[in-house]
Amino acid sequence: MTDVRQLFADLTCAIEDLHGIAVEGQAPNLSPDIQLCLLTSISAGLNSMCGLVTRLTNTVSELHP
Repeated sequence: MTDVRQLFADLTCAIEDLHGIAVEGQAPNLSPDIQLCLLTSISAGLNSMCGLVTRLTNTVSELHP
């Protein structure tokens, strides 16, 4: 069984990573290639976060049926 606190910590890290990418995307004069790279990173991060949220939901549900 995975620790709920660890899953919340993992989710926090993922959110912070995406925040950093979003801030980086606000920089002036980014090339379209860099913008696309940042968007790809955000998309992958969101997909990963969905998996974390699912794991967290399942873990909490198992602990409190």
